[in-house]
Amino acid sequence: MAAMQATHNPPLTASDTGMTPAELLRGAALYLQHRGWTTHQFYDLVGGDAGPFPPACAVGALYVAAYGNIRLFIYDQLAKPGDAVRAAGRFFAAYLDPEYDTTGTTYIDVISDWNDFEGQTLADVIEALTDAATEWDGIHCAGGAR
Repeated sequence: MAAMQATHNPPLTASDTGMTPAELLRGAALYLQHRGWTTHQFYDLVGGDAGPFPPACAVGALYVAAYGNIRLFIYDQLAKPGDAVRAAGRFFAAYLDPEYDTTGTTYIDVISDWNDFEGQTLADVIEALTDAATEWDGIHCAGGAR
């Protein structure tokens, strides 16, 4: 993956969770590792484990990491992404596609397209989330990872 461009300046911590984008990205990776991964939808609500913590895509896992539960934005108008999710999502989108902020697409579109790319694997998604978190720490934390 390409390094972040100097124009990408997410906040050091997100006011709505107190978590850094790196912590949320690592949380999303852990969620996927333990609960499973899906494509073409935020959560697999009808698959093998449609319980309260179903398999998720990278964006869905990011939301669970931030809020502690799944978020169904279509049905829950109060469940809009907060600063923490936007900061982590934007950073991850820029990590995946350095041209992201000039394409006119949202971080959700960039991450979802990448998540759903044919041949993508759970291992690829976990590795990218973890590597992006490490890169964020390297850029924003004195001495690298916290």
